[in-house]
Amino acid sequence: MKVYIVCDLEGVAGVVDFKKQCMEDGPYYGQATRMATHELNALVDGAMEGGADEVYAWPGHGEFPGGIDFELLHPDCRLVMHAGDGGPAGFDESFDAMFLCGLHGMAGAEGGVLSHSFTPLLKNVWLNDLKIGEIGMNMVSFGVLGVPSVFISGDQAAIDEAKALVPGIQGAAVKWGLEEKHKLGALSIRKAVSLSPSRAQEVIRVGAKAAMSKIDTIEPFNLDPPYRMKVQYTDSKYADSAMQQEGMVRVDETIVEQVRDRLSELTF
Repeated sequence: MKVYIVCDLEGVAGVVDFKKQCMEDGPYYGQATRMATHELNALVDGAMEGGADEVYAWPGHGEFPGGIDFELLHPDCRLVMHAGDGGPAGFDESFDAMFLCGLHGMAGAEGGVLSHSFTPLLKNVWLNDLKIGEIGMNMVSFGVLGVPSVFISGDQAAIDEAKALVPGIQGAAVKWGLEEKHKLGALSIRKAVSLSPSRAQEVIRVGAKAAMSKIDTIEPFNLDPPYRMKVQYTDSKYADSAMQQEGMVRVDETIVEQVRDRLSELTF
């Protein structure tokens, strides 16, 4: 069976500080990407134990290298490289399932550790009137091709968000948010409780193996075109900038809307 893994960094166990761990010039960015790679490798192990024989992964955190340490990558995982962070690349209807690794909740997610929607500049995003974040957008991107989303790892807020969209999805929570410390734009910085790296990897491996048995029972998550996306920015100046793109309609001071025939045509 052929599976595709969408990776992010903010949902990895032990990752709680955006500037120090999630930015390329942060002093602990290298450590965070190593931990993310070990979690991806655990997912690959679990998926293969469950019957996967072809595994691809897209590192979706920022530009190259995308939050993954290539030298530590599982030998049986093929990495989709240098594709940017605008969304997964190199996938089609030939895949049997999509897995999410190291994801975070959308902006405003209750208890979300480093929760945000795409960038800290976006306060809210709606797709066809459904409030959505990166989890849902990835699910739709695969769902339109008939590929189900069967597994997610990340903080508890991310698991809850995924289950609200796909109730049968296999979740592997590796950390839990406490009270909020401050915000960076719309990104929430929280105190948190986290599993150790080794325990998180084991939870992910076991969950990924279990998720393989759900591929034939979980329906792809899909929304029908045309795709109407509303974006609320944290400041009107970002909405001003978005209005320079073709097809944008101003809703109010901070919200712009667009209607596209294909998901790939949507822009922020």
